[in-house]
Amino acid sequence: MRIIAGEKRGLKLMMPAGDAIRPTTDKVRGAIFNTLQTVLGEAEVFVDLFGGSGAMALEALSRGVPEAWIFDVSKASMAVIKKNIEKAGYTDRAHCGLMSARAAVSYLADRGVTGNLIFMDPPYAEGDASLALIEAIWDKKILKSDGFIMMEHEKSVIMPLCIKGYQRLKEKKYGITVISYYSGE
Repeated sequence: MRIIAGEKRGLKLMMPAGDAIRPTTDKVRGAIFNTLQTVLGEAEVFVDLFGGSGAMALEALSRGVPEAWIFDVSKASMAVIKKNIEKAGYTDRAHCGLMSARAAVSYLADRGVTGNLIFMDPPYAEGDASLALIEAIWDKKILKSDGFIMMEHEKSVIMPLCIKGYQRLKEKKYGITVISYYSGE
């Protein structure tokens, strides 16, 4: 696992031990950021609600997004995320929290933090819970009006065209992985 592009291109990242974490592959991560290329330069805040190793948020920071918030419920993952933030030299731009994604949405709302880009890569078995999480993002208003949600899921999961006020703009398939893009506009 490494940072693909930007100022920290090629930096190798640590991964949590075991097989409980299913990291977003370099290929899929690169494809996501290529899709977001036109809006990335204007993005101010990237949020990763299922941090794993922190690779998605660190990629965003490397590509110029000024601030990132990374959350994970696993203590082991959070320890790795903190080490990767230090290794990348982003301790002043990356914030992290040991909590569930649902708690993270409330945490951000309570602090008035809104993201331009929110990435979700929940365990594939939690597809239904992900819909409730996107609804919570809408209800708590933590996505900027011109922002995007990127939801990674298994191809057998059919994501709805609309969730609250968000519209699915597109889906991109990579083997068994699908990225669904949602926006309020």
